[in-house]
Amino acid sequence: MLKYLLVLVAFSFILISCGDKNNDPEKTLTDKEKYSFDSTDLKTDGIDDSGKPFLMEYKFKKGDKVVYRLTTISNNTQTISMDTIITAGVSQKIIYLLDLVVKEVDEEGATEAEITINSVKLEATANGETFNFEAGKDVDSVKTHQFAEFQSLYNNAFSVRFSKKGDILEVFKADKISNKFLELKGAADTISTDDRNLIRKDLINGVLTPLITQIIRKVSDKEVYKDSSWQIQQAPVPLMVYQINYTNTYKLESVEKLDDNRVAIIEAGIDFKYSGQSTVNQGNVIYSFQKPISTAEGKIYFDVDRGIQIKSRTKTKLEISYTMEANTPQGNQKGSRRDIITNRNILELL
Repeated sequence: MLKYLLVLVAFSFILISCGDKNNDPEKTLTDKEKYSFDSTDLKTDGIDDSGKPFLMEYKFKKGDKVVYRLTTISNNTQTISMDTIITAGVSQKIIYLLDLVVKEVDEEGATEAEITINSVKLEATANGETFNFEAGKDVDSVKTHQFAEFQSLYNNAFSVRFSKKGDILEVFKADKISNKFLELKGAADTISTDDRNLIRKDLINGVLTPLITQIIRKVSDKEVYKDSSWQIQQAPVPLMVYQINYTNTYKLESVEKLDDNRVAIIEAGIDFKYSGQSTVNQGNVIYSFQKPISTAEGKIYFDVDRGIQIKSRTKTKLEISYTMEANTPQGNQKGSRRDIITNRNILELL
């Protein structure tokens, strides 16, 4: 199940990498306030000097605390055609509430922060069956075992270091999360040290880092202004028989005002390129893959004066299709499969 979560999180957050900053006493949110996300545009006002160049940088100070809500909504429709046509669907919504507390900021602007996920709620349906889980409230051992991936994230702080330009420099102190996961799965006393370290590494790379890059996005290294655009090349990602080479693209749509601060409103997208063999033989089965069809779009709100992201929404869609042909004792058999996966992510500074 952890491997499934890693794959799902990685694809859900593939678009990722461009409210108020406050130190007030923590506000207690009702369940309705916690889990009622808002995907609408922020209400901003125009300004006269929107074309003036500026730098986007994170401007955290030691002791700063911010709270974010991250909502991920995923849908996967699968159609298999053999002698008959079978259609299956899985949809899920996960809402995280995260505290980010700044521990140190060095002279070059690199920030060390502690992140605590203090709420996780899952709602999912799979082929007509409904699943619900809320970390910290669902304490039944069967459910916490079943949803160990989410329960282990709950109230177990980890740390991150990032540059003033949003480069993730290090994710560390994640042992509490990986140890809790192993405990809930009943493997804490039997797993080897090497496997324990591997699980922690997979957790950092496949779950925590994608979550962080929703909050701390890589921004342009150069001055930007209205209508300027830039690109950020990402590391290749494997997908079935293909390798995805993708580049995040950004255009500064406008500079507006919110609570007397300048807000950069940025359009986000992705240029996808796929490479790899389209035909694969496995035993007596020949798989022929169609090149995946991918789209991505998003909008990011970055408070220039505070130096913090205040909202974003992103959407990706991926369509994968392939045919299968096999020689069997019953003769030549053919089939096909198509998956359509959509993901939406909404980040809000609370």
